[in-house]
Amino acid sequence: MKKKFLNIPLALLLLFSGKVLHAQEKGLSLAEALAMAAKGNKELQIQTLEEIRFKEITRETKSRLLPGISANMGYSRYFDRQVIFLPGSFAGTSKPVQDITVGGKNAFNGFLSLNQPVFMENARRQKAAAMIDEKIQKEKTNDLESQLVFQVSASYFELQLMSSQLNLQQQSLSRNIRALVDTRALFAEGRGLKVDTLRSYIAVENLKSSISYLRNNIEVSGIQLKRLIGLNEAIEIKPTDSLNVESDRAEFYTLDQALKTAELNRHDIKLQRLSIEQGEKRLSASKAEHLPQASIIGQYQLQAQADHLRLGSYTVPRTSFLGFQLTVPIFNGNRTNAQINQARIKVRQETIRLDDVKEEMNAELAAIISRWKEANAQLNIHKTTVDAAVLNYAMMNDRYKNGLSSRLELTDAELALTQGKINYLQAVYHLKVLHVELQRSLGLLKL
Repeated sequence: MKKKFLNIPLALLLLFSGKVLHAQEKGLSLAEALAMAAKGNKELQIQTLEEIRFKEITRETKSRLLPGISANMGYSRYFDRQVIFLPGSFAGTSKPVQDITVGGKNAFNGFLSLNQPVFMENARRQKAAAMIDEKIQKEKTNDLESQLVFQVSASYFELQLMSSQLNLQQQSLSRNIRALVDTRALFAEGRGLKVDTLRSYIAVENLKSSISYLRNNIEVSGIQLKRLIGLNEAIEIKPTDSLNVESDRAEFYTLDQALKTAELNRHDIKLQRLSIEQGEKRLSASKAEHLPQASIIGQYQLQAQADHLRLGSYTVPRTSFLGFQLTVPIFNGNRTNAQINQARIKVRQETIRLDDVKEEMNAELAAIISRWKEANAQLNIHKTTVDAAVLNYAMMNDRYKNGLSSRLELTDAELALTQGKINYLQAVYHLKVLHVELQRSLGLLKL
């Protein structure tokens, strides 16, 4: 009786722990995973902030063309009066130069100054270059989003593949366990061989090992997928989408079509063209350093001095002016010429890099399309193989039930059916990954 009472809490604990474990599983579709990645991926968040930072850099560059207004105020206490030097005749002495102390010991000074650039071509061209930098960061964000869609999709397909393989292996394990029970019964009755029982036992143990391996890989892939989508909860992800390729097989590109589409949409091509444009803008900005600069300047000043600090009795003379300032660069040690040469080299580098990117794109698309054709052919082959394996297993099962074939033949048919289904799943997975890879290479993937 005491043992029964002890078993009650244990049963309740197992019941509730099972519920907790079940609650830790989360169904997730690919669309939901991509939506979570758009908000939760850390690398994308960093790049989005970088894009915002470059917008602020553009604002800073534009400010050089806007008026600058500043106000200054100061107070000085002189322990000895200020000294100025005048011709002696001005001061009523016979000295050629006479020093005279002037001013109060307390001096107040305040002024408001204005500087409005009128012609500052280098600043205007730097503003244009900064706006190109901003576009480059926007394109980098788009490129990162495309890569993220590919990574999340590939991880999700891998999780789908392993989950489907796990289901097949578990079904195969159930059939092999039944086969092991049958062979043991036949061996006990003297109608079966010990080697058949041993073979069935080995098959069951091998399947248990494969299932354990798959479960561990599913856990690892789930961790990687959660990192990509920014999911920090300690839960197990369960794919809810089915592993099929009907929509992925409908769309096909010839190499010429793919190259034209990629030329218009690939982010690395756009980035490289923007880099060339950026280099040209910076070259133009460097050349503008040779041009003169003109500004309107102005100032409004108030001054007061006295030996005491009775501020109400101070007189405050005012001084103001408005003028025009011109600065003409003459020689700066060839610094500007060196900057121009550097900018020219950078433009040449980016132009060569654009040609390299295009060549890499051509080779990549040709390889993907070739692999896609082969993957479609392999999928058709494996589909036919699975249909044949299903028919073969059904025939062998009927023959075994009617005593016309051995358990060994039925086991071989079951193994061929399981392996055929696994090969088909792998072909489906390969084709889905290739489809997403092709979309990424064409520049068509977006979050």
